[in-house]
Amino acid sequence: MSLQSMEADREAFSKLIAGRELVVCAGSGGVGKTTTSAVIALHAAVEGRKVLVLTIDPAKRLANSLGVSSLENTPQRIPLDQFREHGLEPKGELWGMMLDMKQSFDHLVDRYSASEENRQEILNNKIYKYFSTSLAGTQEYAAAERLLELHTEEDYDLIVLDTPPTTHALDFLEAPVRLADAVENKALQWIYKPNLLTGRSGLGLFSAGTSYVVKALSKFTGTAFLDELAVFLRNFSSMFEGFRDRANQVRELLMGDKATFVVVTAPDPLQLDEALFFYEQLGTRQQVAVGGFVVNRVHPNWVPEAELKRPLVSLMNELEALEEPVGALSEETRRELAENLRENAAEFYTLALKDAGSLLRLREEIPQSIPMVQVPFFAQDIHSLEGLSRVREAIFGA
Repeated sequence: MSLQSMEADREAFSKLIAGRELVVCAGSGGVGKTTTSAVIALHAAVEGRKVLVLTIDPAKRLANSLGVSSLENTPQRIPLDQFREHGLEPKGELWGMMLDMKQSFDHLVDRYSASEENRQEILNNKIYKYFSTSLAGTQEYAAAERLLELHTEEDYDLIVLDTPPTTHALDFLEAPVRLADAVENKALQWIYKPNLLTGRSGLGLFSAGTSYVVKALSKFTGTAFLDELAVFLRNFSSMFEGFRDRANQVRELLMGDKATFVVVTAPDPLQLDEALFFYEQLGTRQQVAVGGFVVNRVHPNWVPEAELKRPLVSLMNELEALEEPVGALSEETRRELAENLRENAAEFYTLALKDAGSLLRLREEIPQSIPMVQVPFFAQDIHSLEGLSRVREAIFGA
């Protein structure tokens, strides 16, 4: 890619972030998604916006990247003075949050339960404890509801969401509607909705017409389980009514003009394949527009091919001309060092060519209107404020 096209992509990516209220970073594991989320949030804060970076990735790497020991299930302000040591002058505010799925669902119960007694019965119910921690989709639903609440009720200019690896990110997108569909299922409604004759909820499961079914189930589950289930459904049914409405609000937010998705990947062919698959899934299955790509760990072409063909003696002479201790090495040691340097440069050149091919392939697979920014390969993993600053320079040209 030419320097001109790289600068154009950076400018387009910067405008994309500046014009959104929600940025969702998604991609496979191990491609730098958490770092990218932190960098996007940091850049927006430097530019003067009030920003929340929110992770639902249980790996908990975001706190270290932001220079704090830990993040909680509530927004925590990140001190920006520490960034000034690295030449940054933030004009806005930066907040961080590590989403705890169980606490988030408990928060929903606190918010929407009918009464204090109803709230306590739900929280203490064994079925609820399984429902809120282990049942597929419930945790992603809680995360989606929390995101909606933070966006609509807090005064952040931008929320950057760091999602788990791609399959879970798709679960996150689909969970609100799936859970709402389950709640509206006729069989489940038959269990928890009030009986037309008695007006009492939960009786569908224990009516005379279902006594045989109950007896059969109790042989496998025990009557205690059925009692717990009845209590759970009776108490939780008051919360079911708003599931569909809030699920639709989440979808509208994620699919609207205020939000954009950024796919994070690396030039490795397998990771690139997964990124392109996710890009297609977002468009066809989710009908969500991807605003940009970030390609991390790209090997730059540091050494021209002509340099790799220079005679070994020429490199040895340059080493000899250096100051001590390199210049004082013996001829045999300098030869060995020169051979190792040239071999390393050749391997790096091969990796750079391979990565350039991956970038070209990605550029051909996505529309030209979608910016594709790249971050060079660094010798060490990014887990410091200085590292974030270097990545920000690569992505935004800051």
